[in-house]
Amino acid sequence: MKKLNVYLLKEFLSFFFGALILFVILITVAEISSRLSTYTQNMHNIKYFLSYHIFKMPFYTYYIFPIALMFSSTYVLGTFVKNKEMIAIENSGISLFKFSTPIFIIVIFLCTSLVFFWEFVAAPLNKKAFDINDFIKGKGEREFSGDWTLFGADNYVYFLEAYSYKDKYMINAIILKLRDDGGIEMRISSPKIQWVQEEDKWYVTKGTLTKFTENKEISVEKITNYPLDVKEKERHFIPTPPLDSMSLSYEYKFIKLRKEINMATLKYETDFHYRISYCFSGFIIVMLASLFSKFSTQSVLVVSLVLVILVALFYYSVVMIFRSMGEAGNINAFIAAWVPNIIFSIFCILAFKKFH
Repeated sequence: MKKLNVYLLKEFLSFFFGALILFVILITVAEISSRLSTYTQNMHNIKYFLSYHIFKMPFYTYYIFPIALMFSSTYVLGTFVKNKEMIAIENSGISLFKFSTPIFIIVIFLCTSLVFFWEFVAAPLNKKAFDINDFIKGKGEREFSGDWTLFGADNYVYFLEAYSYKDKYMINAIILKLRDDGGIEMRISSPKIQWVQEEDKWYVTKGTLTKFTENKEISVEKITNYPLDVKEKERHFIPTPPLDSMSLSYEYKFIKLRKEINMATLKYETDFHYRISYCFSGFIIVMLASLFSKFSTQSVLVVSLVLVILVALFYYSVVMIFRSMGEAGNINAFIAAWVPNIIFSIFCILAFKKFH
């Protein structure tokens, strides 16, 4: 049995890493082909183009990981069935599930490793790919934001024409303090509101302060170097990075930062839990693959590819449905991320009881 396990794992791992590398190369070639006309017209930036695609490869590896797992497990186990080797194995008292156990164990290890791969390799390098792509397009590092509306803590609302990330000041800002009933309690308008690091405060360099009483009385005064007593700090005005460039630790801190001032976090919480659940989707997919191998035919490669495409489309459709529900707040973000895996796990258990 030990030699059989070694042989099975050797076949599985060789096909898995081979399929993973092949799929990543195919995606990279396809993306290069779609940009080829741009590259040929800007040959002086060729080193940046190459760097961009190299840095994107770990990102593709992360997303193609479950697909490569399913393809390799379906193909390897299907080959055993097609060559009648599985008949001999089952006649010796070993079921397909027991025979596949070494694959399940190694897949758990691979799925756990994928979490760390995203944290320390894929996300950081994909962030560099985004930076290179911005450089190629002539954007460079963003110094100013565009129009910005921020709903902060304690019923404060900020309307900014722009924000300077470098020098940390708001440009042409209007700040409203709302009452609980939705009425306006206070309004500040200023061409510049500066962050003062030493005092950990915002200062209105000059502007107008308007107060509205419940008796509908209005008072207006000019203000200069006026301190703002608000919970929003300069760290809450950082640019929002693309989701695909955030590591798990950074995204966790980003969510915590937004929660400090009651900003919306559903989108980021759902994505955070989805990143982890996606890593372990490979285990569910391999269980499905072992089921499919029972029905393998002479065309194992064709069957493997067809099943991979069909199950991948179905799985990703379910994931996207629940993810959108989580981002919309219809269900808890953690549940939205893990329900697809739970659904497929139940299906696998019931199918194993029926067929094995």
